[in-house]
Amino acid sequence: MTLLIHLADILAFRNLTRAYLVCILGGFIQQPYYSFILNLDTNTFMHIVGSIKSGLKGLDANISAQFASTVDDITAFYFNNITMGEVSTPLAVVNLVQHIVDCPTLFPEILKTLFEFVLFEDCGNQWSPNRPMLSLILISEQIFTNLKAQILASQHVDQHQRLSLCFDKLMADVNRSLDSKNRDKVTQNLTIFRYESLAK
Repeated sequence: MTLLIHLADILAFRNLTRAYLVCILGGFIQQPYYSFILNLDTNTFMHIVGSIKSGLKGLDANISAQFASTVDDITAFYFNNITMGEVSTPLAVVNLVQHIVDCPTLFPEILKTLFEFVLFEDCGNQWSPNRPMLSLILISEQIFTNLKAQILASQHVDQHQRLSLCFDKLMADVNRSLDSKNRDKVTQNLTIFRYESLAK
C-alpha cells in the first residue's frame, strides 16, 4: 500500500513519517522479511531503500541510528557475499546484485548522505553513521574516490589540500575487513576526520 503513496507526501508529515519509517525498519529487522525485501522487483526494492535513506537524515537520533544499522546490514551482506566472493549464492544475493546493477547510484548516494551527515550535521552519536560507511567504502574504492573528488570540488580551493590530507588519514591502517577491530579504527579515524575537516 505504501508504494501507492509518493514518498514526498509521507515525508511532509512528521508523525506519519516517523510511523512509516519505524514500520519499514521493523520489516528489515525480521530476517525472513529481510530476505523477502531483497527478492522484490527492483522498483519496489528501490522505494523501500529510498525510505531507509530518508530515515538516515532522521527525525530523531534513535530512528536515524536504527536506519544506519539497517544500511550496514545490507552493505555488509553485499560485501561479504559479493565483493569478497563467498561460495554460496542464494537467490537473495543474486537479486541484490541485480538491484545494484539496475541502480548503480544507490551505494554512492547513500555514502554521500552519510558523509554529509558526518561533515555537516550536529550529531552527538557519530558511531551510528560510521558503521555502514566502512562496508560502503570497501564495496568499491572507486565510489569513495569519486565522492572524495565531489566533496573537494564543492569546497573553496584553499581548503583542498587540507581536506585531501583528511581523506588520506581516514583510511590509514584500515584493512579490507568488517571485523570489530577494523570498524573501531574507522570510527576513530572518522572522529578525527570530522574534527580536522571542520577546523578553520
